[in-house]
Amino acid sequence: MAAKPPYIMQPSVPASSPDRSATLIFLHGYGDDAEGIPLGLAQQFQFYNKAQYLKWVLPNAPHNHEAMTRAWYVPKALPNSMKPRVPGQDEEQNAPDDEEGILKSVAMVDELIEEEIQSGTPPERILVGGFSQGCAVSMVWGLTGRLRNKIGGVVCLSGYLPLKDRIEALRKDTPVEDAATAKKWFYVHGSMDMLIPTKLFVQGNEELVKWVDKDDIDGHLYPGMGHSTAAAELRDLLAFFEKVIPA
Repeated sequence: MAAKPPYIMQPSVPASSPDRSATLIFLHGYGDDAEGIPLGLAQQFQFYNKAQYLKWVLPNAPHNHEAMTRAWYVPKALPNSMKPRVPGQDEEQNAPDDEEGILKSVAMVDELIEEEIQSGTPPERILVGGFSQGCAVSMVWGLTGRLRNKIGGVVCLSGYLPLKDRIEALRKDTPVEDAATAKKWFYVHGSMDMLIPTKLFVQGNEELVKWVDKDDIDGHLYPGMGHSTAAAELRDLLAFFEKVIPA
């Protein structure tokens, strides 16, 4: 089944000039769609009159026949310290990531960025991000995507970095021009996330600093937050917007 077109939420207040327009391309999580958490996030910002100049592009994953739901790629079992071990679980956790599915989603992100650039949005005022599985795709794109050095930043909420052992090779396979300035990363997680354990967030940070200057990573671990969003996270995200794509 083909994916539905992206849900577009236009700015509630036009940018002061064309060169001040800005776009966030934000990917939903596993089993969700654009009108779930991504739209709710966009609506919260607009309801409270925050980042009103920001255009939200919310793509939909196709229905994945193997996963039996909307998914950017077929997930594998993740370690969870809160659940008892199940026979055969270790083998499933050590299974390879769905590289084909992830890279198809990475290519889709590049296409959406090209469309935004062609529509007149300055590339340095384009952000890419996602929640959960959408975060995972965004992280791989931020390190390996064809247009990764053109944009302003990456927004990574409650996710992890798949394909970590393939990043170096994938970067070599997709050479890009050097960026004028390094893009910024917003990578955050909840301490009570029962779906994606904190240790994967920590591992993601450890992998990121192999390729990204620490000063370019705005990272937070929110006490008590589960696999969701929270007021403190949205406050910090707004501060990130104001720093990377100011009005």
